[in-house]
Amino acid sequence: GDAGAQALATLKASTTLHTLSLNLSSNAIGAAGAQVLATLTESPTLHTLSLTLEGNSIGDAGAQALATLKASTTLHTLSLNLSSNAIGAAGAQVLATLTESPTLHTLSLTLEGNSIGDAGAQA
Repeated sequence: GDAGAQALATLKASTTLHTLSLNLSSNAIGAAGAQVLATLTESPTLHTLSLTLEGNSIGDAGAQALATLKASTTLHTLSLNLSSNAIGAAGAQVLATLTESPTLHTLSLTLEGNSIGDAGAQA
């Protein structure tokens, strides 16, 4: 759940970690858990981040928190699997802002099983 996500977010303190892949599918993670995972942007050396959060309930608020990953100054590759997370058009629109990151070269978003609709798809 969210408490476990908070514990994993402490990985941001590592000064040698360049690549991090976390599969947290179906772990009852909500918006609060997504918010603490987004603090991984504070990692001084992280270049590649892969988060599989399929089957949780992060919703639009969690999507908004994860969109702050665009603020990372070191992240070059980001993969987010947010399938089946009750994300709507608003969440998809805010996730589309990840393309504004000045350092991100590769972005992969999986939003299968959400309700993003036409407005979210257009974002």
